[in-house]
Amino acid sequence: MSDYIKKLEYIKDHDITVELTYRLNFNNEKSCGGVKIYSGKIDEDKENYEIYMELYECGLTENDVNERYNKLMNEIKTGKIDVSLK
Repeated sequence: MSDYIKKLEYIKDHDITVELTYRLNFNNEKSCGGVKIYSGKIDEDKENYEIYMELYECGLTENDVNERYNKLMNEIKTGKIDVSLK
């Protein structure tokens, strides 16, 4: 089992990229990761425009992190969280 979770997902319908990063088994900080949402696709050669961020506290299990991520993704896809720039 890895001690680091990283997911990167592009949602074409909303033209956003969702990035999840989280450090498991680390409790020396208030935050051990979270989710950032960027407008469009992430381009390594450009500065990407962050439109939303959610921090996750330390001490979460991999299951806890995945549940929060899935809940956020569902809220984006159902329109509960508006991430459009229009």
